[in-house]
Amino acid sequence: MKLHVGIFPLLVCFPALALGDTDHQRPGAHGLVLPATFIGTLPCADCPGIDYHLDIWSEGQGYALRRTYLERGDVIDELGRWYVDPARNALVLEGTDTARSEWQITPNQEIRLLDQEGQTIDSDLPYTLVATPLSPTELRLPVTGLMTYFADAALFTECLSGQRFPIAMEAEYLALERAYLDAGIAPAAPLIARIDAEISMRPQMEGADRMTVTVEAFHHVTPNAGCPDNRMAAEFTNTFWGLIHLHGVAQDHTDGRQEPYLLISDDGARFSGTMGCNRFMGQLKNEDDSVEFGPVASTMMACPAELAQREAIFAETLEAARRVDLMDHRLRLLDDAGSELARFRALYTRK
Repeated sequence: MKLHVGIFPLLVCFPALALGDTDHQRPGAHGLVLPATFIGTLPCADCPGIDYHLDIWSEGQGYALRRTYLERGDVIDELGRWYVDPARNALVLEGTDTARSEWQITPNQEIRLLDQEGQTIDSDLPYTLVATPLSPTELRLPVTGLMTYFADAALFTECLSGQRFPIAMEAEYLALERAYLDAGIAPAAPLIARIDAEISMRPQMEGADRMTVTVEAFHHVTPNAGCPDNRMAAEFTNTFWGLIHLHGVAQDHTDGRQEPYLLISDDGARFSGTMGCNRFMGQLKNEDDSVEFGPVASTMMACPAELAQREAIFAETLEAARRVDLMDHRLRLLDDAGSELARFRALYTRK
């Protein structure tokens, strides 16, 4: 694969674009094509194996995991959030009841379980899950989330994963509805509730089937409370920065190519990324809010003309950047005069 080093010609005209739908399946900056289901049978200390069914949804929509212990018949369900550590190329799952696991992302759409220290398991036994088309698993577990109710329709947003589900008006639903109405809150206002839930694919009155919550047991509601805020501010280094504006023009990423991103190495000395076709890389100098991207090296694959044009603009933009403005999950690259050249949002961070 050839590399080209140096200044790209600056091209100034390209069409206005808009951000894409997060449910659109495409290769992410981490290399996985999501949403997807990952399956496999992993080793078990006291049974023939553990069947894993792991559904990973798009960014911000969490994951669902069912583990079935063969012959024992035990089933453990888990719902939670995920993020990616770029330095280790590791997918981290944080689920209900403090569940946590880490997985190595491989180049061939597989993930391999890491040990409790986040290190590779040195074994010939199978520790890998293989990606398949999304096929949501049924779950049964206690959950905490925000219930909203309006015009005879109820929704439940699970706190940890952020997944939103319609609520089936059966089983112990009426106990939950009574508690909601007795709380005296405004119509359609959210209320924290704790329930035992079955979450499964169910037909809807309108539209396609959806994963739906059935209330198997109602525990309690908590007025004047909300889901805990677990967001952590993103770091300049070791974060996938997704491009959202370039010279004031919103970027569209719905063409099915890999998600455009900028990644600053953990030591802050190098950068890499892609606009969806070629890969770019180079050296970086950064002190406080000042920044200087070295000459941009790039692979030289043939790309559609419009995409090649955006690549050239982005390479020139990096080399013109002199300052960074970082706040929470947003990053801006600025020129000497403080004018914005590019804007990014943090992807796949812990939230």
